[in-house]
Amino acid sequence: MTTPPSEPTVDYQPLAPETLADPFRAHAELRERCPVAHYADFGDNGFYVLSRYEDVVDLFRNLDRWSGRWGQGPLYHEEGGLRSDPPEHTVYRRLVTKAMPPRQVPAMADAIQGIAEGLVDGFADRGEADLIADFAMPLPVTVIAQMLGVPPERGDEFKAWSDDFMAGQNAADPEVQGRARARIDAFFTEELGRRRELLAGAAEGVDPVGTVLPDDILTSVMLAERDGRPFTDEELLPFLLLVLVGGNETTTSLIGSLVRRLLELGLWRKVIADDSLWDVAIEESLRYDPPVQGLFRTARGPQCVHDVTIPNESKVQGLYVSANRDPQVWEDPDTFRLDRDLNDLRARHTSFGIGITFCPGAPLARREAKIALEVLGRRLPNLRLAGPDRRVDSFMMWGPAALPVAWDPPSQTEG
Repeated sequence: MTTPPSEPTVDYQPLAPETLADPFRAHAELRERCPVAHYADFGDNGFYVLSRYEDVVDLFRNLDRWSGRWGQGPLYHEEGGLRSDPPEHTVYRRLVTKAMPPRQVPAMADAIQGIAEGLVDGFADRGEADLIADFAMPLPVTVIAQMLGVPPERGDEFKAWSDDFMAGQNAADPEVQGRARARIDAFFTEELGRRRELLAGAAEGVDPVGTVLPDDILTSVMLAERDGRPFTDEELLPFLLLVLVGGNETTTSLIGSLVRRLLELGLWRKVIADDSLWDVAIEESLRYDPPVQGLFRTARGPQCVHDVTIPNESKVQGLYVSANRDPQVWEDPDTFRLDRDLNDLRARHTSFGIGITFCPGAPLARREAKIALEVLGRRLPNLRLAGPDRRVDSFMMWGPAALPVAWDPPSQTEG
């Protein structure tokens, strides 16, 4: 790792095992001593890292200085869709609103509840489980698969592709992530083609949605238009990839981190016994353990930040996870607290993104987390940690990939 001479020297190693296991100590050092760090040991030019709240916010709000065109990861890749700059971004934001209207989320509550109850039915009598593999992973995967029209029997397959795609962000070789993306793209290309054939054979004057075609996100975007014409596959695939990956990876981490912290800190019984604490517990979990550590932008020309010149077209990561613990913004930032103001948390934490990067799936993620908390708390009130967790395999993500838990099964508690 190298830094320009004008910067304080901080040996920031985002891919080192100790940083992956506990990034918070490293980020605190960056905020205090090196708010603009340069990590050179990635690809040809490395990337820069911004760790203070005000700088992270500027990175994602100031479109004149920072571009999203070349991707949200450390590699240069023109991803398109919601990851593009305006005006292209605006086209896809409208597509999201059409495909995933906010009013849809409350209507899905019963379906999410049923999925959550069914998952707990599958392991409640065992007395132990991996909360991620048995609950926090299949819940959002099943929900987003249903919304996209993915066959339920392919849920595990899609989760594996999604995991491979996220893990590929650790690699400087674009082919690693590209292989996972190719498998996802191939499925959606085939499915879009199949549905277009069904649409071509539909009777005139009959609404095809819910009759010839399933009423889901894939049908909605296939029938949508831009400038008076249908979207092409090439235009839709980046959007569908983002919905699939973003719709399960982040929510899995949110549920896993929330339960882990409540159990670890002895707050589980207090929270599940008082539903007035559920929302603040979820938002504090998002602040304290954001599922996405931080995304990237590309410099539009040389940019000066804290007397450090970031060269034109440099990749720059804004650390949500560090901004959420900046002591200049948050009182007692390294303590998980349930007495924080709910509206203030929602307004200021960066975990769902900032500005045009704000996650359109945030209402769905919050709803799934709240239902998960209610179901687990009611069905497994004496839940406890049963071993060390294992974190997700991506330096851009944060959350448990495995979380052993145990409880007294109903047969024992009833006896």
